[in-house]
Amino acid sequence: MAARILAFFLMGWAGMAMPLLAGEWSHSSPQWRALGRGLSFAEIQVFRQNEPVDTLAVVKVDPASNAFRVQHHKPQSITAWQQELGAPVVFNASYYSKDNQPCGLILSNGNPMGPRRNTQMRGMFVAEPKGLSPDIPRATILDLTITPISVKTLPWTQGVQSYPLLLDYKGRIRVWNSPKTAQRTVIAIDRHSYILIFNTNEAYFTLYDFAHFLKASTLEIDSALNLDGGTEAQLYIKTQDFEKISPSSWESRLGNLLDQHKFWLPTVVGVFPRQD
Repeated sequence: MAARILAFFLMGWAGMAMPLLAGEWSHSSPQWRALGRGLSFAEIQVFRQNEPVDTLAVVKVDPASNAFRVQHHKPQSITAWQQELGAPVVFNASYYSKDNQPCGLILSNGNPMGPRRNTQMRGMFVAEPKGLSPDIPRATILDLTITPISVKTLPWTQGVQSYPLLLDYKGRIRVWNSPKTAQRTVIAIDRHSYILIFNTNEAYFTLYDFAHFLKASTLEIDSALNLDGGTEAQLYIKTQDFEKISPSSWESRLGNLLDQHKFWLPTVVGVFPRQD
């Protein structure tokens, strides 16, 4: 009997660790942990040619049950942002200048900030429409090369422009190959209209490789937009019974770096449970 139980658990562990798919890119099966209604978290092991290369922290958000809020002010650590906002999930937004101003347009509670037009920006994550029209999604990603926008007519109250668009809705990879690797934060939407936030644990991925991985994955990604990378690529989860900082490698190697100024962020996105 004991041998059967041991075999059962070993089979379950092997199923979690073994890569899915065949080909260059594969990944472990997500074991989703519920963080709240319509909100869950998983860590996914990424394999390349069956060799482990990185671990992704992934938050899956149902916009019907959770709202997004973009916040911008004087830089502070992501843990301080979480404490200020009280959001169970906080992650970095897009690029910003040396004076901590957004490089692309952002919308924070309906207030536009940053340049109204930056031709480098290829996509925009938008959320929280002003009305509840069934034709307007509560959260989505816009392809700015085919969807020109106007601040005056944009129906959403929250938004972040960024670049590049890794995948578009036709499944096309929209980023050139380059050798530059870094830690990454990527926001995506899947074919069921869930929003996925990815944060890498290591500085393994180029943007081109990340796009190829997402396209090859079983996560049914419909569109994906890169956010800021490097030291600015941060994800923090804090609920009553769970806490996670990603990349976790910073803590394990060098202690808590997030208190250092170079890790502080002027703009973040928070995920909040809906009250309606």
